[in-house]
Parts: sequence; structure tokens; C-alpha cells
Amino acid sequence: MNEKTVLDCAHEIPVLMECDVLVVGGGPAGIAAAVGAAKAGADTVIVEQYGCLGGNITVGAVEPPSWYRQEKTTMPGGVIAEIEKRMLALDAAAQTSFRPSIGYAYDTEVYKYMADQLIKDYHITPIYHCLGTIPYMEGNTVCGVITESKSGRTAILAKRVIDCTGDGDIMARAGAPYEKGGKNSEKLFAGTLKFFLTNVDIPKLEAAMDEDPMSRDPYVHKLFYKTFQKAVDAGEKPLENSLNRMFYTPMPPSDINVNLATWDRDVDGTDVLSLTRSEIKLRKEVMKVIDRFHRYGKEEGLGEAKLRNFAMTVGIRETRRMVSEHMITGREILDGERFEDTVGIFPIYMDGENVKKIPYTDEYFQVPFRIIVPRKVENLLCAGRCVACTRDAVPTTRQMDFCMVTGQAAGAASALSIQQDTNSRDVSVSSVQQELERQGVRVF
Repeated sequence: MNEKTVLDCAHEIPVLMECDVLVVGGGPAGIAAAVGAAKAGADTVIVEQYGCLGGNITVGAVEPPSWYRQEKTTMPGGVIAEIEKRMLALDAAAQTSFRPSIGYAYDTEVYKYMADQLIKDYHITPIYHCLGTIPYMEGNTVCGVITESKSGRTAILAKRVIDCTGDGDIMARAGAPYEKGGKNSEKLFAGTLKFFLTNVDIPKLEAAMDEDPMSRDPYVHKLFYKTFQKAVDAGEKPLENSLNRMFYTPMPPSDINVNLATWDRDVDGTDVLSLTRSEIKLRKEVMKVIDRFHRYGKEEGLGEAKLRNFAMTVGIRETRRMVSEHMITGREILDGERFEDTVGIFPIYMDGENVKKIPYTDEYFQVPFRIIVPRKVENLLCAGRCVACTRDAVPTTRQMDFCMVTGQAAGAASALSIQQDTNSRDVSVSSVQQELERQGVRVF
């Protein structure tokens, strides 16, 4: 820590370090933002509250970021493709359970190691166990972030900051406008706590899935339901905080990674008390699921299943959405819209409670730069699921691969704006497009 300090609320705060680009949040968007900035020549720091990078992929244990991928799907390239290559080289990627699909499920533990090596290779400075709390501002310009950690309250100063918190924490606290939920105060999209089971007879479970091909169909999304259905047929009520079916990834010889068996419609990822209630409620629900497996799941290989571990955090699907010059809409996504300020492409794909669009064709839409630029705040870009969109676009914008597209664009744009001596919002978009293409991103 150097001896420089900044003044915040009449208190002097020591400066931990200074950099060109500071990325707050180390999930999919944050990883891509840091790499995008570093590849464009910026001295880059990434701050993450947990002890590893990966966000929902690692601490949330969501192993298949590209499960939707089909033979003809047009993929974005860039950091997404580089990570896939690295995970395959580590023998840490396997075919997802959906059929048809050519997407991969990642070993979420190996992913932590892979992410460490990725940022090391690009000379990015990581700071783990560190929470970026509020922006350090001069007027309406973000000049860094105040952090809290075992080192106490410190400041990291930066020429440009990228909010990759998922919830738009820095953006909101900087005073940029945002929306949350629907116009009629509907509940936010549900949260899920993933967990791992061991002592599972995987061949029996796979055979039970194979008996009903629709269980593996990515569009139908029937998933594994048989044990849950047997419980209901026996007179049990459906579990209250579960979809009463599950998506799983087998981890031979006897472990599985379970998704969607828990479901919390009340959680608010921006409310610490709500998050606490959700963690407790869903861990209790996991135990109910396992009990149901013990009593009704013997034929499917689940009768002797044991809990190996919970994911480190409940997975959040939706919180804040930035309000910007352009809010990408669900209709623009489904229509394959093209934009002059495109900074990447994404397949026409949606996954939500009441909508499903699987990219069986090569159709795609373009991602406009404007959706990562907040109003009223300078030298801050926002990437990930907090980008500017209407609520009907969230089934796409919340996807981890989409978050990486916006992250890499934000990283490259931040680095180039420094070189051009202009605010983040005023960077030459054509130069960002050229840089992203150099980085292997499909822009057009």
C-alpha cells in the first residue's frame, strides 16, 4: 500500500494502488472486461469479493455457460472462445446433458485455476477477498472505487472503471439512473442455489433420462422430473421452493452437479437480508430434495445420494438494469437487429420462465455500445446483466456468454478512451470495433 490518501466524507482513506482500468467484479463480465482492457494495452486491476474469479460459474457452480449452443449457432468468439480452448486443454470440459447440443459443461473447480492463469498471462493484477463498495468521484466523474477488505477501507484509483458487479452497484451509487423489476412491481426472476451430490448411480440416472428424450431437449426443458413426479403420485405435495425437476451434469464416477432443484421467487440480490433468508431457505430445500431422492429415487440411481457441498452463493438472475441512451429490447433480439455501434454479436437465444428460444440456426443480433454506457456519469462503463435493456430482454442479457461479450467490449473501450484522451462514452466506436476484431471477437 502506498502512502497516498484520498478524502471521503471528511475521512482520509489510504490508496491501495492506482491503475489505468479498474474492473469491479470478477464474474464472466469482469474476466472478459479485464482481458479486453489488458489486450488493448491498459494496466488493469480486477477486484473480486470472493477468493476466486468466475462468479456464477464458480461460486455459483453454474457449469454450462454455452449449453444452448447447436451445430449452426453463431458464437461471439473473443474471450469466450479462448476460455473454451483453455478448459478443453485442461480436460475440464464435457458435453452438456442436453440433446441436441454441442455446448460444454465446465468443471467449476478447475475453472478457478484456469481463470487465475488467464489473467496472469495478460499481466492483470487480481485482488481477491475485496469488495468494491462505492465509487470515488470528482464531480460526476468516477476516479476509482472505495473498497472494504481484511486490509480495511482503502481506495483504488483508476483512469477508467468498469462495473461488472452484476447488480450495477457502482453504477447505481454513482448516481446513474436504473430500473429494477417490472412496471407493476412484479417479483424479480427467481434465484437458485446449486449443489453437488455424491454416491449417485450415474448410469441408472442417465438411463432414466434416456427413456424420455424430451427430458434432454433444450427447447422443451422437461429436464429430469421422474423422482419428483413419483413423490407427487404417492400423495406428496410438490416442493414449494423447487421446480420439482432438475438439470444436472454428471461428474463420474458418482457425483452430479444439480441445478433448478431449488427456486426462490422472493430473493432480491441487492438486499443483504433477502440474500441471507434465501441462502437459509434454499439450503433447507436441498435437504428436502435429497430426502425425496432417498424415498423415491432408487430406480433412478438417487436412493443413496449424499450431499457433497452447496454452491458458495445463491445464483441471482435479475436485479438492476441500467437506463441509457438505448435500451435493447426483446423484440430487437428476436428480430436479429443490427446497430452501427455494434461491439459484438450474440445468437438469437432466450431462456426465461415463460420464454425459450434456442439458436438452431445461424441467426444473431448485434450488441450496441450504447447499452454499456450509463447516463450522468463519466469514465464508467457497465457490463454484464446490469446493461441497459427492457425487462423482456433479460432472458438473453443475463446469460453468462452475453455478459462476456459486453465485458470484453467495455474493457477494450476503456483502454482506448485513455489512449484517445476522451471520456469512456466518447471513445471512437470504430476504433473499438477494430480492436475487438483484433482480439478475435465477431463484431459484425
